Amino acid sequence: MKASLPYKIGRPLFYWFFKIILGLKVEGLNNVPRKGGLIIAPNHRSNYDPPIIGSVINFRPVYFLAKKGLFINKTVSAVLKSVNAIPVDTEKPGVEVMKKFINLLKNGEAVIVFPEGRRSLTNEFLPPEPGVGYLSIKTGAPIVPTLIIGTHESMLNHFLRKSPLFVKFGKPIYPDKEKPTIKNSKTLSEKTMEEIKSLM
Repeated sequence: MKASLPYKIGRPLFYWFFKIILGLKVEGLNNVPRKGGLIIAPNHRSNYDPPIIGSVINFRPVYFLAKKGLFINKTVSAVLKSVNAIPVDTEKPGVEVMKKFINLLKNGEAVIVFPEGRRSLTNEFLPPEPGVGYLSIKTGAPIVPTLIIGTHESMLNHFLRKSPLFVKFGKPIYPDKEKPTIKNSKTLSEKTMEEIKSLM
């Protein structure tokens, strides 16, 4: 699917903000496949993790989840959806979200899925949930383990260059041809988290 006009305009603006204003550093972008279903799997520390990832991947659109509460009216909803945000009830995400991601992946799109399943409030890695592994095995889409450093810090610290802001993409992990059981899914999710940690 081609990126919308707001996405095409917004992506470089976000990148400029993160790169020039906040000093974002990026490594391993060449590890991100340019086509085909793809799962970008970062650790999760902040609500601006998705726009950071979306801004640095400049050769294909990326889809991500956004809290349902952000879609406060038709105008805001239209803007968020135009930049590929998918509304979700974070308290009860349910199977509908998985179905949406499966359809996107089968249609050759790239999605952001956090292996931890939720945001860490302590800057420590959380145990992975089976979701990332399940999506990969179910659709055959590779996972790109992604390390994000610094988004738990205030933007002022990045602006003053007191704290690093860093994204590193690892090499893709391809799923084995096996059934997407809970055990197999969790094993793949755990492997993904270990790869993320190894990027530090």
